[in-house]
Amino acid sequence: MSLTLNSFNNNSIYSLFSNNTGANSAFGGLETSLTSLSQIKSGTYAKLVKSYYQKYDSEGNLKSDGASSKVKGDKGNLNEIRKDSSSLSQAADKLLGRGSKLWDKVETKAEDGTITKDYDRDAIYGAIDNFAKAYNDLVDSGQKAESTGLLSQVASMVTISNKTATTLGKAGISIDKDNHLKVDEDFLKNKANITYVKDLFNGTGSFAYQVATKASMANSYASTDLSKLTGKKSYTSSGGFSLSSDDIVRKFDQQT
Repeated sequence: MSLTLNSFNNNSIYSLFSNNTGANSAFGGLETSLTSLSQIKSGTYAKLVKSYYQKYDSEGNLKSDGASSKVKGDKGNLNEIRKDSSSLSQAADKLLGRGSKLWDKVETKAEDGTITKDYDRDAIYGAIDNFAKAYNDLVDSGQKAESTGLLSQVASMVTISNKTATTLGKAGISIDKDNHLKVDEDFLKNKANITYVKDLFNGTGSFAYQVATKASMANSYASTDLSKLTGKKSYTSSGGFSLSSDDIVRKFDQQT
């Protein structure tokens, strides 16, 4: 199957990363700095944009090296994106979850009997490190997506991280050239101000909350794209399933 873009130009690429959807506007226009294609191509988002360009020929048609092999590859990548986005959502839930004791201070008793109360930094590090690994996996699988919807969610996720880079640094978290999150275990466990860390990873509107929202959207796009590709029901991360257009038409025919 080939995809033809009638207007394959700078504006179409800009619109991929623009802040036009309701989901993005909820976060105060995080993507508004991406005001032109030149900014995107010269910034940390270049890899994502290049991956988008490379999928199309000079006339804007989606390249194909054989229909059957392409469908098989697309299905595999979409399933990988669904798995990675679901893993990221689950990792975020452990940091965001109401009732979680992760952010409660715990008492520890020293050998001399002295009792101190502090955060369980080992547990916090473990949860954040799992979050970072799941995030990195989605960055890698998401940039291989064929659809603009999926690419836009991954690009938005990367944008959020880069805009939060300074605060992330206070938690011992850096961003490398591949847009991966790197967690400094020693710094987070022994030097970081947990107030900064908690603000980043707990609560509505936090960094983890925003990333989890993009991961959820990516999972939804992947599920929809997979159902279109296979013409079958596509299971979501929550265990439910979405209906393809063929399913809906078939159901309508049965009832009329």
